[in-house]
Amino acid sequence: MTEKRFPYEEGEFMGNAVEDRSFLLIGSQRGDSVTAKLKALRIPYKIKLLESSPENWRTILDILESGSVRAVIARLSGQAFHSMCSPAYRETASALFEKIGNLPHIAFAHEDTLSGEFDPEKMSVYLGYDPADREFAEQYYYHLFSPPSGEVRRAAREVFAQHLINVIPYNTNAELSVLASNFIDDAEKNLLFRVYVPSGRLYAAEAEKLLSLFHEWLQRGGRSGIRRDGYKTSAGQVFEFLGGETLHRGDLTREFSDFSTFLEMCVDDPSAAEDSLSRFGVGRSVGAQMVSRYSREVRRLQLDLKHDRESRMLNIRQSLEAEILDLGETGNDEIDAVEELVESLVPHPRNFNPGNILALAAGGNHPASVTVNLNPQFIHAVESTVLQNVQGTVNLGPESKQLIELIRQYGGNEAGELESAVHELEDEDARPVDRLTARQRLKAFLVRMGTAAEGAAVGALQKYLESKLGL
Repeated sequence: MTEKRFPYEEGEFMGNAVEDRSFLLIGSQRGDSVTAKLKALRIPYKIKLLESSPENWRTILDILESGSVRAVIARLSGQAFHSMCSPAYRETASALFEKIGNLPHIAFAHEDTLSGEFDPEKMSVYLGYDPADREFAEQYYYHLFSPPSGEVRRAAREVFAQHLINVIPYNTNAELSVLASNFIDDAEKNLLFRVYVPSGRLYAAEAEKLLSLFHEWLQRGGRSGIRRDGYKTSAGQVFEFLGGETLHRGDLTREFSDFSTFLEMCVDDPSAAEDSLSRFGVGRSVGAQMVSRYSREVRRLQLDLKHDRESRMLNIRQSLEAEILDLGETGNDEIDAVEELVESLVPHPRNFNPGNILALAAGGNHPASVTVNLNPQFIHAVESTVLQNVQGTVNLGPESKQLIELIRQYGGNEAGELESAVHELEDEDARPVDRLTARQRLKAFLVRMGTAAEGAAVGALQKYLESKLGL
């Protein structure tokens, strides 16, 4: 009898050892799209299975600890979920995912694995196996793809959250191929930072200026390999920073913190700002000119931020005061209460913190409202009017607005990025692969949220996401 073989063997390309700058492909790598692209780009890679023994998991950990892995693409089956939560694998799994979390990575899990569902007919179409092998294949693949229990899924999600593992759901091989290919492109150009800012958002223009100053500061400080990229559409703008081999995502966060301190010194202590530039090899004369110019730019930005907020608040007040009159509420107490509510809802750029300005433009740091003596329905209308004006959500549909509300309630540290993903998904002029990535991230959020919100609402939003794009 001929031995039946399925495409889950381990393999490698360009050498018997994992080479410097190698990609590590972890888990069942069905199909040739990822490996074909890596071969075409002459990028060395190695494949290691998770559907294997604890000893093999430790060899994967050894490879990750070798320091030669540039990026990781993982594919997590139901069996891998079971293994990582079992006593024999648990310690190694924690160390393994900790290493993955510290590298550029993307981890894929089938939507059925994440949700706990399994449809044999859909799986047979998805896998495309020979009908003659159907009985054997269904048994084999059910063992491999059988959905883990709720307990196992919760335990796995805790491991992913602890080690900041970026788990992306997929439904078809086409989706996985596009997303993996895009990840390879981003890793090759060393994508350090990416954010989508919708048009009409408060402080969007100031954020663009701030990023331009940051890019110049990096170049002046010897980070000449860093490039600024992105594109504009009628609905928003994408900002990207791309860097050389010596800089990583975490490094850029630290650099931006240093940049923020530098801007503060330019205004409050120019001499200290000049000293900080001298450490980068910038001459005293050039440094003094640079500090003087940055000081003017900071003050100009502060004025722009102040005027932008005042202009928004004036427009909001005029609109709301007209609504108060229409409701027959003409007393000064009502108008004062609205003033107080609007003041609390429109973010204030106090002390010019660059990180806060960028977060506000990207969708984070939502202010808390104050308690005022107004009709609750009218308060809700006021909050809706203010937030739509501030966040640039006026043109979004009801489903996307509902999704943003859930993100603000349950998104945690990811709320800003997830809200940005909603805007990017709705932007029909954005790059298709960016919209697909945004959709899959939002799907992952709904899966993680579980029963935190009403099932009917989540189900409707899942259908809304399914209606977007599709491959």
